[in-house]
Amino acid sequence: MSTSRRERKFDVVTTDIPILDRILGGGLPNGSVIVLMGEPGSGFDLFAQQIMYLKAKNGNSKVAYFSVDRPSEDVKNEMAIYGWDIEALEKENIWAFIDAYAPRQEVRRGMTGRRIIIEMLATKLPQAISEGRCSVVDTFSYFLLFYDLKDIIDLVETVILQARKHGGIHFFLVVSGLHDDKTITTLVHFTDGMLEFILNPEEEEAVGTIRIKKLRRVHHIVRSIPYRIVSEGITVETTMRIA
Repeated sequence: MSTSRRERKFDVVTTDIPILDRILGGGLPNGSVIVLMGEPGSGFDLFAQQIMYLKAKNGNSKVAYFSVDRPSEDVKNEMAIYGWDIEALEKENIWAFIDAYAPRQEVRRGMTGRRIIIEMLATKLPQAISEGRCSVVDTFSYFLLFYDLKDIIDLVETVILQARKHGGIHFFLVVSGLHDDKTITTLVHFTDGMLEFILNPEEEEAVGTIRIKKLRRVHHIVRSIPYRIVSEGITVETTMRIA
C-alpha cells in the first residue's frame, strides 16, 4: 500500500496502474473517499473494479462492493470478461458483495419504504470500513436521485470519519448527466476527490481522458491523464516525462 518516501510525503494506496501511480506520487491518499464519475461505457466503474480486484488478489486489502443498480452476479460476470475471478476471493471472505439491488426491487414494488436503502448503506458501509475493507458504492447516483442532500451529506461525513480512522480507499460511482450542478458540487466539496472519465467520441477505440477535478493532499499534478480500455482493463498512457 505504500511507496518510497522520496516519492511522497503522505501515506498512499497504490492503484496498481504503474504510470498513474507515478503521476500521483505513489497512489491515492490513504483514508480517502473519492467520487468516480463518467457516462456508461466510459470505464469509471471498470476503474474501481480493477483497483479493488488487484487490492484483494494481492493481499493488500479486503473489499466490500455495494451493488445498488444491478445484481452482484451481473458485476461478477462483467469482471470475468477481464479475467478477474471474484468467486475465489468471495470464498475466502476477501471480497464481499453487499446486495442493495434486491431491496431496491422491494421498494419499487411498494413492499417497503425507500428509507431502507440509505439506512442499509449508512449501517453496513461504515461497518465494512471498520473491518479494514476498501469499498465501492455502485452507484451512488441512486442516493443522489432519491434522497435529500442533507441525508447525503450526513452519510458522506460518517463514511469519511471511518475512512480517516481505518484507512483504505473508498469509491462512490456517479453517472454523469443525471444530476444538477449543485448536487455534484456539494458532493465533491464534502468528499476527498473527484476523477471524471471522458471518452473521446472521435476515436474508434475506447480511449479517453481522466480529469482530476479534486484530490486531497495532491495538488501539483497533471490534471488530464489519457487512458485506454483494453482486454486487461484500464491502462494509462502518457508521453510526458515523469520524474
